[in-house]
Amino acid sequence: MNKIIFTFLLFFIGISNSHAYAISEVGKKHIQAYEKLSLNVYKDGDGYSIGWGHHLLPGESYKRISKAKANKLFNEDIAKTNKAINRVLKRFNGKVKFSQTFIDGIGDLIYNCGEGGVLNSEFYKRLCNCRIKNGKFNDNDLNFTIAAIKTMKITCKAHVSRRYETHKRMLS
Repeated sequence: MNKIIFTFLLFFIGISNSHAYAISEVGKKHIQAYEKLSLNVYKDGDGYSIGWGHHLLPGESYKRISKAKANKLFNEDIAKTNKAINRVLKRFNGKVKFSQTFIDGIGDLIYNCGEGGVLNSEFYKRLCNCRIKNGKFNDNDLNFTIAAIKTMKITCKAHVSRRYETHKRMLS
């Protein structure tokens, strides 16, 4: 009975039970390893961030937060990222089942580059052109696609190692 209710709730919010992807605990730790914890606001590109890479939204004016608040913001950002993962991969529902390492990798990209950054990337263009047979991507197509991550939206030195690690995870 609980599975029926869960399936209904997922359907109600627009996600089918078989394709409700979410970043794993391992994926969250990967994001936190690269975002680092900053309890003070800092300049980040064209905006400001705090905590575990939380971009300040209109109306937010933090100067300093507690670690508990940073973790709360991180969990809220992960929930938004999980929704974005499902929107980005919606076109593949029923065609391909993604591995958890792939989901963690695309989650890291969305968390770091934004949903629009992923949708407008060479990586995503290549992903949409991958050949699919028997529910799996063609290996050569997928390797070519994931290779595009290594140069995706690198705006600082730390992005080089982060993209390399994300690339490596998604290949496993």
